[in-house]
Amino acid sequence: MSKGKSDITIKIFALLIAIMLWSYVMGVKDPEKTTEIRNVPVTLSNVSALDRQNLIIMSPQEPTVNVKVVGKKSEIDKFVKSYDKNILAQVELSGYGEGQVKIPVSVGLLNQGSSVRLVSHEPKEILFTIDKIITKDLPVKIETVGKLPDGYVLGDMSIRPQNVLIEGPRTWINEVTDVIATVDLANRTMSESNSFPIKIVDVNGNDVRGIERNPNLVEIDIPIFRKVTLPIELQTSGVLPDNYSITNIVINPSRVAIKGDDSIKNLSKIDTKVVDINTLLDKSAVEVELDLPEGVQLINPNEKITVFYNIEEVASKDFTFNVRDITATNVDETLIVEGLDTDSEIRVQLRGSKSILDNVNREDLNLFVDLANLKEGRHTVDIKMNEIEGVSIVEINPSKLTVNLNAS
Repeated sequence: MSKGKSDITIKIFALLIAIMLWSYVMGVKDPEKTTEIRNVPVTLSNVSALDRQNLIIMSPQEPTVNVKVVGKKSEIDKFVKSYDKNILAQVELSGYGEGQVKIPVSVGLLNQGSSVRLVSHEPKEILFTIDKIITKDLPVKIETVGKLPDGYVLGDMSIRPQNVLIEGPRTWINEVTDVIATVDLANRTMSESNSFPIKIVDVNGNDVRGIERNPNLVEIDIPIFRKVTLPIELQTSGVLPDNYSITNIVINPSRVAIKGDDSIKNLSKIDTKVVDINTLLDKSAVEVELDLPEGVQLINPNEKITVFYNIEEVASKDFTFNVRDITATNVDETLIVEGLDTDSEIRVQLRGSKSILDNVNREDLNLFVDLANLKEGRHTVDIKMNEIEGVSIVEINPSKLTVNLNAS
């Protein structure tokens, strides 16, 4: 071998050794490193494809993947610090419909000039729940809280509009059982109309959130009335045949609750509509209507008013007494009564239901004169008797008696 060729061979060999030494040194000083970057956000591509079908992703709201990369340590450290600018993870949403679907995740590195390389990513697919956006028309229910003050009553409330359109994911819409507007009645004494917000609740009364509603407010008329309870009075027309009368009249209920404006405070009773008394024959009870003043209503509009009664034959009955049978009452203790010891007769004529009069005796009448506040001297006083229910006095003859009051 010539000396020239030998020199070239030595130089090549030296270069190879230098390269190997450089590679060794660089490998030791800047080794390759494998790193896993967790929870890398996944971009949703072609969301508009879902929008066009009125679809919405219910879950996951913020999908992520774990990405494993390898590269020189010096570049990996920089890569990890700004991985959001270096890694693109995405799913393609076009072509999918309502339900649960697994969609592949594609991952790529944006900085191709780096030594960093993609090793793997997990998961390879993400399970998405996709729901349909639907609408539903529901009636608004009025819910009341609190109590009106004593003496006031609530009328029938009205609401405008009566229905509300709700919109949202089918899953959430299907949870809705009621649309409610709440009215607080505490301390209300006047009728008014106000706007109230609505709430959307499930079967347990919990709010269902994330649902659009149209409108958000409803208008509610709240009628407030004054309340009183008054006795009922029967009104009749006509007369019964001779020798008959109506007795033992009972109205059931005897009192009725009514509502109206403040003027009802001035009412003392509620009349029935006029009943022809001749229509009562051959009956023992009749249902009657009330003659309510204008603007006055029954609190219970279905309440029935019934009159119970007896129609009986009317009879007369006479009794004879003498003055000795009369009792003097309320006599001054310092005076003596004279004039009650004669045998003069007194005739009493009574009229009433025959069934009652048949049971009336002389002892039941108890004739008397009331001498209260009378002084010594001569006095003419009325003859009186005990009242008997269902019986009237036609005549007491004579009706007056003269007595002397003398000092004892």
